[in-house]
Amino acid sequence: MAALHTPAERRLWLAIGAFAAFGLALRIAAGQGALWLDEAWSAWYADATGTPLGVFLNINHDNNHHLNTLWLQLVGADAPPLVQRALSILTGTAAVFVAAMIARRQGAWPALLAALLFAVSPMLVTYGAEARGYAPMLLALLLVTLIVLQWLDAPSERPLHAGGIAIAVVLGMLAQLTMIFGLAAIAVAAGAGLLLRMPWRSALKQGLPLMLALFAPALGVIALVLGIGAAQDGFQFGNIDTFSPTAWAEGLAMLLRYAVGGPVALAVAIALAVFAATRFKSLTSDVILFVTMTVAVPLGLLVLQFGNGGMPRYHLVGGIGLLMLAAVGGGTLFARRGAAHWIAAACLVTITAGALIADRSIIENRRADPSLAIEAMQRRAPAGTAVAVERDRAFAVLEIAALQADYPLVIEEARCPAARFLFIDRDGNQPFPAQPQRCGVRFATVAESEAEGLSGSHWQLYQAIP
Repeated sequence: MAALHTPAERRLWLAIGAFAAFGLALRIAAGQGALWLDEAWSAWYADATGTPLGVFLNINHDNNHHLNTLWLQLVGADAPPLVQRALSILTGTAAVFVAAMIARRQGAWPALLAALLFAVSPMLVTYGAEARGYAPMLLALLLVTLIVLQWLDAPSERPLHAGGIAIAVVLGMLAQLTMIFGLAAIAVAAGAGLLLRMPWRSALKQGLPLMLALFAPALGVIALVLGIGAAQDGFQFGNIDTFSPTAWAEGLAMLLRYAVGGPVALAVAIALAVFAATRFKSLTSDVILFVTMTVAVPLGLLVLQFGNGGMPRYHLVGGIGLLMLAAVGGGTLFARRGAAHWIAAACLVTITAGALIADRSIIENRRADPSLAIEAMQRRAPAGTAVAVERDRAFAVLEIAALQADYPLVIEEARCPAARFLFIDRDGNQPFPAQPQRCGVRFATVAESEAEGLSGSHWQLYQAIP
């Protein structure tokens, strides 16, 4: 990175700071509303286990993103949702600066555009404003990326900061284990970069310490998490979908769509990414890495037929690669004079507009805010009430939302006699019953919300018909 004491560099980083501040505002706005399904269970487990040690020893579930769970335990299950999401909001905002530092290696304009894209990306606004481990993991992954790329500039002359890499890897893996996908991309790209500039024996000698720094701590964390689970009741998964090429394609398409905000913006971003990947006579380590993230990680999930490959968040690393390539391609064009400059400007306006439109929808939807169900029951039964849930998974959603609203709520399984209210949640296109019947009592809808974006579950609240 160029020296900050130069006027041009100061102006650049002031602009990047302004984009980061805007990204922070978007994440705060998107962080409103009660916790949705995965967040609520994270908060419930954090509260139930009681101690930081218990986070590691007693929650043997893939919903346990350890750093996030520790944060939720620290602030409490009854803390305001914005406080519970603060770890993700802050780390998601910090990622804007790190992305700009990485892209700065390609020039001032790529750095500025990386900051803009990382600030407004609906994908990053979503994951950077929910009480989950994806935002801290992405920050750690970007830090590892920056350290490795700086070392690859002169691997025979510069020392490898293995300790810094190892610390970032441990923290990132404790935030979310899918960081391993990004580490694999870094390893592949670093190996390719070394082989392009030196004989294979020298590349092997230079690359082995890097591989150890990347994978020794990562595999150590995986062994710790799975080992503790195996020593008790076994490591549990909330849901494992059998691999399907169709589901894989749908999950990837949805993630990429929300990376930039819609099909038109996605087409423009892909065009800029292709330009970035093909404009160099000799590819830089940076571009090789971004291409590997964008292409190789999703293809790896396809080839390995990875379970849950249809979940958009499993393709998150691919979305990061696309944003970086679009920033490099757009920034390179924007720095030119004439038609190329204006073409780049039109592309960036298109992407930004698409992203902000999607951001607005995400902010207004609030992940199908479950607190609306609590409010509906409060209006009809101010002193408290009982609600039945169709599926056990909704228990934590309602309990945490009621706790935050300080509303007395008894949550029951569907049993007789029927509770006054019935809460039903759904995923995807699963239909809701028009007037469900329990214990001979019919229910009518009194509140509902449909999730939009990458997170949230659809739900309907019913009340018994007298």
